[in-house]
Amino acid sequence: MLRPSYLTVAALALACLVQPVTLAQETKSGPRAIGAGGFPVSFIHASAWFVHRADSEGKELTLMVYLEGTPGWHDRTTNFDWKLNQSPARILMSVGDTPIHIVYWPETSSVEILGSKFNLSSVNVFLVKGVDGPKPLVRALGAHDLTFAPDDNPAIVLLRRNEDLRAALTGQTPKKRLGHSSTESPEELVAWDREGLRLIRNGKLEDDQKACELFRRAAVRGYADSQYRLGYCYESGHGAEQDPSVANQWYEKAANQGHVDAQYKLGHSYRVGRGVEIDLATALRWYKRAAENGDLDALHNVGWMYALGQGVEADAEQAFAWFLRAAMSGSPGSQYEVARRLRDGEGVARDLASSYAWLLVVQAQRNRFALADWERIEELTQSLESQLDEAAKTKAKEQSQEWLRTLARLYVESLAEP
Repeated sequence: MLRPSYLTVAALALACLVQPVTLAQETKSGPRAIGAGGFPVSFIHASAWFVHRADSEGKELTLMVYLEGTPGWHDRTTNFDWKLNQSPARILMSVGDTPIHIVYWPETSSVEILGSKFNLSSVNVFLVKGVDGPKPLVRALGAHDLTFAPDDNPAIVLLRRNEDLRAALTGQTPKKRLGHSSTESPEELVAWDREGLRLIRNGKLEDDQKACELFRRAAVRGYADSQYRLGYCYESGHGAEQDPSVANQWYEKAANQGHVDAQYKLGHSYRVGRGVEIDLATALRWYKRAAENGDLDALHNVGWMYALGQGVEADAEQAFAWFLRAAMSGSPGSQYEVARRLRDGEGVARDLASSYAWLLVVQAQRNRFALADWERIEELTQSLESQLDEAAKTKAKEQSQEWLRTLARLYVESLAEP
């Protein structure tokens, strides 16, 4: 129902470190390791864990280890090996030239992570900083609930629901995404909205109808999240008779309360004529409101509307400024546009080194581009490499690494539940 975060999709696909949970036969009682898993989290973060229970009701982990290195460190050949039917249980993995060993003794609830020992009675979540450096530092992040639904990705879901852990990975308090719901909403409205979400995720027609009716009950009493979701019911035709015009009416109610996704939806409706007459100036106004609240797609679209003169006089400098904001917020399409415009001097002074730095950021996200687009990116990258000396290329690489660290922090912060 909600538009997925573009950065989120990329961060989960950018690396080789993707391992399914693998189950082995349990031979002894107690919280023994019956499975192991790993997953990339951001440009600089990955994860590894032991599972000690998994069934149709959910799964429970023994411990979670987050791993932090230089940007792109996990985008290398990964060997993920585990030994479970023994004590101690072991995760023996390597990423490129980086060895990562985690050892667990169920009899004593002890764990050793890269040589540092802990007792799981007091801590079960850890962060290894500088994992690919000469002296990795293992930090204990406390004891946390490590139970998950069957389909949950533990590394992502744990960060999504735990503000303290997000802060530990980012080094600061996560920013709150603005405009998702009315402030101080009565508990009854929140309960209706959450039950509606639960029902609509079942994918059954009768549940969709019940969900949309719950959204309606909360929406008519002013709850912005439910107004947005009721709008989606009418837009999609799931749970209500499809009617884009009515959808826009509910989107506008939510948008006027600051709901970011509703603001974006209205911008799109006015841009393409979905349920309303095409009105590019109004589309731009709604896109800008969503962009000011941090919506990546809106930031990118505002850039293109200034570039193409849609709803506003064409302005290359304004277009570049909006593309740059979107690029710094994590939009790969905008990152490419910034690189191209820096190369061509379009709306900005020509700067080949900065153009190359942005292309290195794009290079870390290959899975986010179609093959034809990637061929064009490769061609541009090779062209710039041939025009820059080694000192300029080294400086560009350092700059790109700094930008990737910023983007990784923004992604982890974005996991905060609204």
